[in-house]
Parts: sequence; C-alpha cells; structure tokens
Amino acid sequence: MRRTSYTMDGFCLLYLLLLLLMRSGDVETNPGPDTAESTVSDMEFLKLAYDIPPSYYDAVGISLGIPSAQIQAILIQMSHNYSNAFLRVFMKWKVKQQPPHSNRRQLLADALREIDLGGLSDRLLNEPLIPNSTGKQILILSPPEDI
Repeated sequence: MRRTSYTMDGFCLLYLLLLLLMRSGDVETNPGPDTAESTVSDMEFLKLAYDIPPSYYDAVGISLGIPSAQIQAILIQMSHNYSNAFLRVFMKWKVKQQPPHSNRRQLLADALREIDLGGLSDRLLNEPLIPNSTGKQILILSPPEDI
C-alpha cells in the first residue's frame, strides 16, 4: 500500500507539471543578439528626431503603433518640443515588443515610407554605417538641405 502512495504522488506531480506546461502558452527561444544591420542606434533616433518635420508627429507615432493618447501625452511632457517628443516616441517603440527575429531598421523604414517620408526611409536603409567609439554601428543621416 505504501508503494502505491509513492506511485500516485509521482503521477500527481507529473500531471501538475503537464498542466503548468499547457497553461504557460507559447515559449519562444532566445533570438540571440541584435546585429548592427537590424537595429537602430540611439544616435540614429536622435538624428531622425531632428530631421522629421513636426507636422508628421502624430503620423509617426501612430505608424509605430503608439496609441494616440500616449503620443499626445509625450508631446505635452516634452513641452511641445517636437524633436524631444519624437525621440521619446522612438524610445518607446524601441522597447515595445517586436516580432521575433525582426529587423527593426526595416520596420522603422517601412513605417516612415508609409507616411510619405521615403527620403528618410531610404537614408535609414542605404547610408553606410560608421562605427562609433564603443564599436557599435551608427548611421550618419545628412540634413535634408544636403540632399
């Protein structure tokens, strides 16, 4: 009788483990480190923030999937400084959950193209990456008047 008790305990533990695994849902593997070609550096976001006209503020935020109320709250927090507000929107998007193994650079370029900022989209994808002092790659975007 004692032996049956151990077998039942083991069965119950196995059953509970199975229930926990089923309830945990999809478990994704670690996608590994981001590559320079698929990420966008903070310096690139800063340059974009200064290059995008303020009239595109709402369109950029919405195209990146940021709710309109949050976009407006960010603009108010930044005292209507559009460059700082753009930068904050980009940082919010950067930490937002992206599809596994996604190319953030391409996603951002596609979002810019959708709202008629194709010139910035092309520069983001085509300009050469220059290593900065930390060895990370950054993109140098030229001002619109240099194009």
